[in-house]
Amino acid sequence: MKNLIAAIEVVLVSILSIQCAQVGFVDRASAQRHSRIVSLAPNLTEILFELGAGDHVVGVTNFCKYPPEAQTKEKIGDFINPNLEKIVSLKPDLVLAERWTSTKIVPRLRQMGLNVTETASPKSLAEIYQVIRQVGSTVGKSDRAEALIGKMQTRVRAIQERGNRFPYRPAVYIEIDLPSWTVGRTSFVAEALSLCGAKNIFGDVDRPALQVSKEMVIERNPEIIISFEARAAEIRRRPGWDQIKAVREGKIIDDLRPNLLSHGNHRLVDGMEELQLKLEKLVVRSSSSVVRGPLSVVNPDYLQMFTAEAQRAQR
Repeated sequence: MKNLIAAIEVVLVSILSIQCAQVGFVDRASAQRHSRIVSLAPNLTEILFELGAGDHVVGVTNFCKYPPEAQTKEKIGDFINPNLEKIVSLKPDLVLAERWTSTKIVPRLRQMGLNVTETASPKSLAEIYQVIRQVGSTVGKSDRAEALIGKMQTRVRAIQERGNRFPYRPAVYIEIDLPSWTVGRTSFVAEALSLCGAKNIFGDVDRPALQVSKEMVIERNPEIIISFEARAAEIRRRPGWDQIKAVREGKIIDDLRPNLLSHGNHRLVDGMEELQLKLEKLVVRSSSSVVRGPLSVVNPDYLQMFTAEAQRAQR
């Protein structure tokens, strides 16, 4: 019996070794095969560069602004109306695209003989991790993708722990675009907000995004407003919005760094840390208390910045 068990163990180890070798081979083969990549989405472009595949990118959309190196790549238009001739002229061996039902671009590219890999348009952090994992596997960077995901998860846990220690969860209206576009429950932006320690006033709507009337925002009376586009001065001038608690108390966040919270990739965590800092400053102003406890072990500079802001808010 012992000999049988030992034999089985040897077989299992051999199978696992072969599988691991196959995964490594697939990654190396992918890296060699995909030497000319066109990205049709800013979040995918950012992931490619973060994983170390930026040198293989030959074309990006007009909206791919980060990292700065992306702006030196050939432009192919946008995802809705890309320049197909331009894409073909770049001779890509891989086109990366997000899956959108509102466009027929991907089928057209495939009909033209191009190799297209589609990723989900993520609606949650879990789906963002999966997109990173898929891109990493596709371009032969699985190890780097898993390492990146692990760092993200560590930082997200620290953010969540910090948010759980807020003295209260402020009601927040997030305006992601004009006019009055916001997020519902099924959005990674809404999930990020919740993890940071706040609640979305339209979190009862089972949609990733929706357009609301200004009257609806007034009725729900948010304590804090986060705006991706409009400046605070413009928001204060909106008819009837002087009734909103956030406007009356000057609790409008309009200076978040662009695209951190709107692009579904690793940079979302940077945006969450920045947002949590600003949220705590406003919560402290209301409650006269400071949230104690460690932040991210991955980003110690954030702890120093967070503590300094909280102390200034108490003065």
